Amino acid sequence: MKGLRMDELSAEVEVLESKLSKTADLTNKIALSLKKLSASAQQVEQAVKPIYSKTQSLTVLSSNIDDAISAIERVRQPSDAASKEEGTIRRGPQKVGLSAYLASLKRVNEGLTMLKKSNLRSSQKAVQQMTGLLKAGSLQLEDLFRQSLAEDSQPVEPLHYITKELPFPTFSSQKINTLAVLNDFLSSTLATASGLQSNATTIYAEVRGPYITASLSSLALATINTTRRASTSTYERGSNGVGMYTNSLEAIFDAEYENICHLFPSTSWSTVYHGTTSGAMAVFKRTIQDLNTFITRNMSTDMFLAYEVIECVQDASQRLKGKTGEQREFTDALKPIRQTAQGSFLFMIEDLKRQGQAMVTTPADNSVAELTKDTMNRMQKVAEYQVSISGLLVALGDGNWKRPYDPQSMTLSNFDVGADGALLLSHFLLDVVDHLITELEQKAQAVLKKKSNIAVFMVNNVAYIESHIRRSDLSKIMTATSLSKVERWRKDAVKMYMEGWKECAAFLMDVTYTAKQAGGKGLSGKEKEGVKDKFKNFNIAFDELVQKHKAYNFPDKEVRTMLSKEIGFIGPLYGRFYDKYKDTINAKHVRYDRQALEAVLAGL
Repeated sequence: MKGLRMDELSAEVEVLESKLSKTADLTNKIALSLKKLSASAQQVEQAVKPIYSKTQSLTVLSSNIDDAISAIERVRQPSDAASKEEGTIRRGPQKVGLSAYLASLKRVNEGLTMLKKSNLRSSQKAVQQMTGLLKAGSLQLEDLFRQSLAEDSQPVEPLHYITKELPFPTFSSQKINTLAVLNDFLSSTLATASGLQSNATTIYAEVRGPYITASLSSLALATINTTRRASTSTYERGSNGVGMYTNSLEAIFDAEYENICHLFPSTSWSTVYHGTTSGAMAVFKRTIQDLNTFITRNMSTDMFLAYEVIECVQDASQRLKGKTGEQREFTDALKPIRQTAQGSFLFMIEDLKRQGQAMVTTPADNSVAELTKDTMNRMQKVAEYQVSISGLLVALGDGNWKRPYDPQSMTLSNFDVGADGALLLSHFLLDVVDHLITELEQKAQAVLKKKSNIAVFMVNNVAYIESHIRRSDLSKIMTATSLSKVERWRKDAVKMYMEGWKECAAFLMDVTYTAKQAGGKGLSGKEKEGVKDKFKNFNIAFDELVQKHKAYNFPDKEVRTMLSKEIGFIGPLYGRFYDKYKDTINAKHVRYDRQALEAVLAGL
């Protein structure tokens, strides 16, 4: 059994060894194969490595080609935009519609921006083409801007708006929106991309400027025409068209500034406003200059027109300045007429002297002279222009109206900023009255000779002056000091008139005593004769004065009443004298008793 087992094991060993030998052979074969594979792999690697490297290069190249194609496509798109949009742009906004037209320009504008950024030499032709399109589009938009403005720029009749107190027309909201879009596109969008300079502000001034000038032209003409009047009477406030002209100019300028503020940026307001209104302002300046020429030729009657022009223009200028901030143009326009007005004060004084010298005689009844009436009427006219005249006098300085006006001498150093214009006007008026009274006195003394006639003449004239002042606006202008001086002149004239009456009253003054006063001793014969002479002389003088007084012409009833009160001082004097001697003198020497004399005095 054991022997059998060993045989089996031996057989198994042999089998295993046989398999092991086969395995070893297989292993050797595998190792040999692996060696061959390794060698083949190395050969493959050496063969594939250049191919891989080339493949990577080709991949990069392919990517670059794709990028280049994309870039070319992007470049081609803006270039193509020029061709696509050219038809729309050439047709114009009226045919394609403003929104579509602006959108087309915007696309060309964007394409041009891209081409400029690419900076490709090959795109220069396209850049030139697109710039040309934008320029053409800009011109079309400017034409549309001009046409849109012109639609609402037909001249208007200013009197329609001024007389009815209506504001001058401005653009509707729809029109403003259209014009604002056009202006913004021209000045911002196109200018930024193409470097084109917008002409919108120039076009606005070219269209709206003539509209304003034409609208105001009739008033400018009327202002000059209203100076041509047949009569030589003194200018009446408001009779010239300058007030209406100035008010209309202010209103239409105000309306235009409102339009400008809606359409343009604030940095352009002043420039556009000046450009638009310069034509109308030039006509206004020429009109004021023509008025000034007329005034200088007719100073005696039309100097007041100069004051009115100054007031009208200054007021309008101040109101416009508060809105537009501009005033220089109006100041320049007023300069010549201000110089004429400032020279008018010396003219008034010199003209008064000339009229006084030319006065050959005084009124036959010694009443108020024409020179007095004319001068006081002129002074009352002066009071109507207190605002402008006060300002002119402040610029001249107190008392400087007495010498010729010299513009070269007027500097800021001699300009009293704190001067009271109303006080200076009071001083000027008093100066005129002073010169008037001086002229009247000199003429009266030269012509009338008799003191009584001179007195009546001066009383009438000075009373007229004082009354005219107190009954007019002059009383509100002239100070209490000035009025008191006028009153003193009147009192001086009355004093002169009363000299004859005082001489008459002198006959009632004596130191003779009656018997009662002398302790019962009667008057001597000589004393009685003296008293008789006093009664006689008094009666003669009194009757003559009463007769003359009643014959004198006192146009102002208040003057006669005033003089009657002054003459009344004789009553008490005569009453005392009469009571003193009535019992000692024969009644035939006494013409008036106390009551009779008082009755005569009351009748004066």
